[in-house]
Amino acid sequence: MSSSRPVLKTTLRARSTPDTKFFVDFDWWEKSDLDIKTYLYTRLPIKEEETTLDMERELIDLVDSQTGQVRQVDGFQYVVQTYFSQLPKDFMLHTSMVDAIFCVLLAHANEPMTARELAKQVKKPVDVVLKTIGGSRIYQGIRPVSDDI
Repeated sequence: MSSSRPVLKTTLRARSTPDTKFFVDFDWWEKSDLDIKTYLYTRLPIKEEETTLDMERELIDLVDSQTGQVRQVDGFQYVVQTYFSQLPKDFMLHTSMVDAIFCVLLAHANEPMTARELAKQVKKPVDVVLKTIGGSRIYQGIRPVSDDI
C-alpha cells in the first residue's frame, strides 16, 4: 500500500558559532517583496535627500583602508556606507539588535563579520547575537556566509 503523505525535504543549516561570519545578502532583498532603499528611508534615521546627491553617479571608487585595494560601488552603496560609518556611538543602544547589526555590516561595506565581532560592535553578548541572527529565520537579509539559501 502506498502512502499518500508527501515527502518533505528538510535543509539543515550548520549551527552558527561565535566565529561564524555573517553578511547582508542583497539577493535576499531582491527575492523578497521588500525594497532595501525603502527600508532604509522608512526604518532608519536616513533622509532620502542625503542619498539623492550621489545617486546620479554610476560608480564610485572606494579604497579599503586596511588593504589599499580599490573597488567600485554604486552611488547608493557609497552614501549608505558613508552614512552608517558616521553614526553616533550611542546609536546601537537606541535601535533594535537586527537594525544595529544591519547598520554595522553596511558601515563595513558588507564585509563578512563574525558573530563575536558583531556582538562587540552592537555591545551585546555574543550568545544573544547568535540567538537573533544565527537561527533558521533570515532577518533583513543577514545570514551566515556559508549558508546556501
